[in-house]
Parts: sequence; C-alpha cells; structure tokens
Amino acid sequence: MQELTAALIGLEAPFRTLVDDSGWAHASVEGLVLDAGTWWTAGPGTRLQPQVTFSDAYSEAARHQGGVYVEGFVWLDGAPVAAAWCGAGGEVIYGPRADAYLGVPLSPHFCRRVQQRNGTAAVLMSKHPGLLPVLRDGVPRGAVLPGGRPGPRSPGS
Repeated sequence: MQELTAALIGLEAPFRTLVDDSGWAHASVEGLVLDAGTWWTAGPGTRLQPQVTFSDAYSEAARHQGGVYVEGFVWLDGAPVAAAWCGAGGEVIYGPRADAYLGVPLSPHFCRRVQQRNGTAAVLMSKHPGLLPVLRDGVPRGAVLPGGRPGPRSPGS
C-alpha cells in the first residue's frame, strides 16, 4: 500500500503547484484517486484475472448483488497501473491480480453519463478531455459510493 501511495504522490507532484495556484480540486487523476479513493483487498472469494478491461469490470458490477464499479490504481510488478474492478464492501469481487488496490467506487448513473458523453469505457482513467471538469470542480455529489477502507489522504488515516 505504501509503495502505491508513494508512486501516486510522485506522479502527481509536477502538477500540484499548478493546481494549488489555480484552485482546481485535483492536480491529476492520481491526485483524485489519492483524495477520493479507498483501499480494497482481494480475498479468497475474489475472481482474479491477469487483465480486466474497464467494460468487463463495469458489467460484472452490474451483475453482482451489492457490487460496485471501482476505478483507480493497482500496484503490479512494482508500478502503479490504471485499472477497474468490481468490489463489495472492502473486497475485490472480480478484478486484476495485483498487490494493492486503491480506487474510487462510482455510481452507475455517473458512470453511464460520463461513458455516453465521452464514448469511453473508462470513467476516471480515461485520457478524454471531458475529465477536466472533474479535476477542476471535483467529483459531483452522488458520484462516489461507499466501499473500501479509508484512503491515504482521508481524515484519520
């Protein structure tokens, strides 16, 4: 977990002063995940795959009772990798095989709106310019669902 947090902080660092001066909510997608993300754990019931596409994770979340679609970063082979998975509570139900999971559980309504507007399967992890308002203004109310354990920048962690 510490390696993933440190790597994301390092990736965000070049953008931090620009954002501090501009008043944007998040310096980068890495900063957004550090600010709004929660930790997830793969357990004995997790269906781990070598690679999971964003659309597969989204479909799995829709099929799983109590499942949520999560986008964020995983720690894999000593590096942060953008990823998506289906989670419930704090556990990864279906997702990529990784050493650590830090992600933002997203509401289906928010996902559908962004996916339709941008034409991408990824919501937060997309390189689409339509993500800039989320970085500038923050994630809209109701877009983030409960799940996972407090992330690195959450109060009390």
